[in-house]
Amino acid sequence: MADHKPQVITTRQAKKQVNTFGISLVIYILLNHMLWYGFGFLQRYSPALLQSFDSELVIMVFFIAVLLISGLGFFSLSSKALKLDIRDYLQKPKISFTRMAVLAATGIAVTYFFTAISSFFRFLIHPSYDPFTFVGNFSSVINIIKNAVYFLLFVIVRPWCDEYVFRGVIQRQLGHYNRYFGVIASAFLYSLAQPGLTDAIPAFFTGWFLAIVTYRYHSIIPARRIRMIIALFSWFIAVMPERMIIIPTVLIALVYLVAGYSLIGRKINFHASRSGALNPKLWRTLLTSFTIILSMILFIGGCVLSFMI
Repeated sequence: MADHKPQVITTRQAKKQVNTFGISLVIYILLNHMLWYGFGFLQRYSPALLQSFDSELVIMVFFIAVLLISGLGFFSLSSKALKLDIRDYLQKPKISFTRMAVLAATGIAVTYFFTAISSFFRFLIHPSYDPFTFVGNFSSVINIIKNAVYFLLFVIVRPWCDEYVFRGVIQRQLGHYNRYFGVIASAFLYSLAQPGLTDAIPAFFTGWFLAIVTYRYHSIIPARRIRMIIALFSWFIAVMPERMIIIPTVLIALVYLVAGYSLIGRKINFHASRSGALNPKLWRTLLTSFTIILSMILFIGGCVLSFMI
């Protein structure tokens, strides 16, 4: 029984724990920024270096490798260093198909709603760099291959790795200080890992929703499934020919109806704002940890780079 008693730790010890996973987070953000913006700089300032390669295909292959190595690899080492047992977070909870469909619809609605808000800022400040111009174009063998790799990256690999990193390791560790703090703080760090401000806004709210789902079911499996469904939905919308625009319009409307009914009917509870979520001491500890400071600097750097490419 003694092993299950709460442990009291000092602020210094808490910062040491944060920095243990924070080192992996800094590497994760840095490598992603290097890939996301590095090829853009090469294409603009040294195009001759990429003449022998299909830059879009190369960047996606590297993205997959980076996510697997820095996401699953480094964060697995961090969880071992923290003595963080997340095996129960990898168990499949009992959840009905209907409930899963409602959660997925709500996740899509949250993502698209805040992406729409973010798009307004994108229109104002134009921080736009998207290296994947081929999506939905199946006119050649190379484009078919690139679309397949794109699907693998964004619908399978990235949701799989991100949920392990942010809901599996980071939320679980921060939840030891306060479970509601773990929900909000993991969403905040998830937003910092995005390439720019217009991606960070929807990522924060989507991350918040996924963290609530993870907390509710004590497992990252539902959140991982939701992320994959969101990505699959976005991919389907992206590849849909313009002449069939009515299909994604109807699907998005249906998603909002299901999500609205679920929220109004209180089928999903957002009780993550209870005491502790905004505890100033916990936030001060997190935000003054040197690896989190580095992560915020890298995020700001990504925002700056988004204006330069």
